[in-house]
Amino acid sequence: MVYSEFNPDTGNGYIVLKPNNSATWRFNLMVVASLAFIGLLISSFFMLQGLWVIAPFSGVEILILLVCLYLCTRSNIQTEVIKFSPEKVIIEQGRTFAERSWEYQRIWAKIFVRKPKHRGHPDQIVIRSHGKELELGSFLNKEDKEKLVLKLRKIIYQ
Repeated sequence: MVYSEFNPDTGNGYIVLKPNNSATWRFNLMVVASLAFIGLLISSFFMLQGLWVIAPFSGVEILILLVCLYLCTRSNIQTEVIKFSPEKVIIEQGRTFAERSWEYQRIWAKIFVRKPKHRGHPDQIVIRSHGKELELGSFLNKEDKEKLVLKLRKIIYQ
């Protein structure tokens, strides 16, 4: 997802970048709970048959699924904010707050699109200044990267 606001009169603005989320954490918990319930029913049936060894494996299976969904959901809440002012370009990355921040002088910063090394991979959008490079929106899909390039061009050329 790419969201932006820019005021051409003052030269201030920002662009917010977020990955596409297919499901919320609450929905993932409901899926895990329903699968845990089904697994409990199946393992209870086998326990009544005397096959009690199946029950711990059912629990471990649900625990592994929960951990995997947590890691996927956690990676999908990362956010990048690109702030523009007449003098500076500030990039902040984080999940719930700005964990990392980079500051570039706007006059020296160059934003460009690098073609991928392997065919089929999306382009890389990079900001460079004084020998330092930072990729913007590495988690975005191809369509969102194209939107980002259009918004960056609109902001830079105004």
